[in-house]
Amino acid sequence: MTNIDACATPSALAASSCRRTPLPRYVEVETSRKCNRTCGWCPNGENAARRTQDVMPWSLYTGIIDELGTLDYTGWLAFHNYNEPLLNERLTREISYAKTAVPQSKPSIYSNGDVLRRELFDQLVDTGVEYIRITRYPHQADTPPSFTAIEKWLRQAGLFDRLDWTYRPVRQGLAAVAESGALKVEIISPQILESYNNRGGSVTMLPLAAPPRTAPCMMTVTSATIDYRGRMKMCCCVYPDTEDHARYVIGDLNQSTFLELWNSPQMTEYRRGHAVADWSLSPACRTCTQPLPETRL
Repeated sequence: MTNIDACATPSALAASSCRRTPLPRYVEVETSRKCNRTCGWCPNGENAARRTQDVMPWSLYTGIIDELGTLDYTGWLAFHNYNEPLLNERLTREISYAKTAVPQSKPSIYSNGDVLRRELFDQLVDTGVEYIRITRYPHQADTPPSFTAIEKWLRQAGLFDRLDWTYRPVRQGLAAVAESGALKVEIISPQILESYNNRGGSVTMLPLAAPPRTAPCMMTVTSATIDYRGRMKMCCCVYPDTEDHARYVIGDLNQSTFLELWNSPQMTEYRRGHAVADWSLSPACRTCTQPLPETRL
């Protein structure tokens, strides 16, 4: 159980003085369970937990979103973590609800693109999605990134002539990038072995970081991650279906509010340690090489 202090009592939640930690700039609400892939560089490749579909109860989802609305959340709002969000038939309804309840939020979609075609793409854009990242994972981890592979997928998906694409290197490998108004889209061909991390040791095929991580990590300050069961996790790398990672679940949003968990003593202690590269409370972080912008202030 998460210990809740006086600042997080229901009567104090709306008071700005109780927001000791600023709201994150990035919130992942994983609203469905299933992923259709079993990649060797992902915990899903070593665990059967994501082989079947389940969706977050609608009342739980709307409760989370409504609270973000009352907190005037203005950051990114994603619908993924270890799932494939486009397999969720309720997804566009979820995005529409979020845009109404949290109008200043910026919905984003991260997908492998296997089921994305132009009609669904247009539906996502029409509902207000502002960022779409499609990562075209190869079959083998040592496959080099390729602009040719990106263009082939764009044609298959019916998106080649949908936007004006610019081809360029990105942090993860190579990408086709397009922007139109508030919308940004990236189609990425990744360089797995050079840019992916072992998710705190939950992926065994990727090498452990050597030497141990000495750089601070601000993920616990800049981002919040909620899985399809409503569990808030220390960060997006946590895979609580493995025994070693179960300890990094902060609490359950079926029983607590977002702000209670975000300001909880457990998260506060993680932030304090991670800011100075002290991994004594979170040993999994010692081997994490996560380079996301969310690791930095």
